[in-house]
Amino acid sequence: MARSGKVLWQLPDEQSDRVAPEVTSAWHGRVYGETENGPVALDARTGEDAPASPGIAPVLVNGSAALALKQEDGWKYNLFVYAATG
Repeated sequence: MARSGKVLWQLPDEQSDRVAPEVTSAWHGRVYGETENGPVALDARTGEDAPASPGIAPVLVNGSAALALKQEDGWKYNLFVYAATG
């Protein structure tokens, strides 16, 4: 819960050679996004990478599932549903 409005971390961080992801969603202390190196999950309090790669950058997350979109030919997208874990 935000109480002070104090910045806890920010990206990009040139000192640690980390890029800012394009944030796609957040849920229960995790921030999900996409970088040129692939999908990432970050700890919302510290900005550190989650212990395991998410494999996807979900656009919607809840306690049961994560939804992800993958763009195909131009305007066409495929929707993927993954069971929520961890």
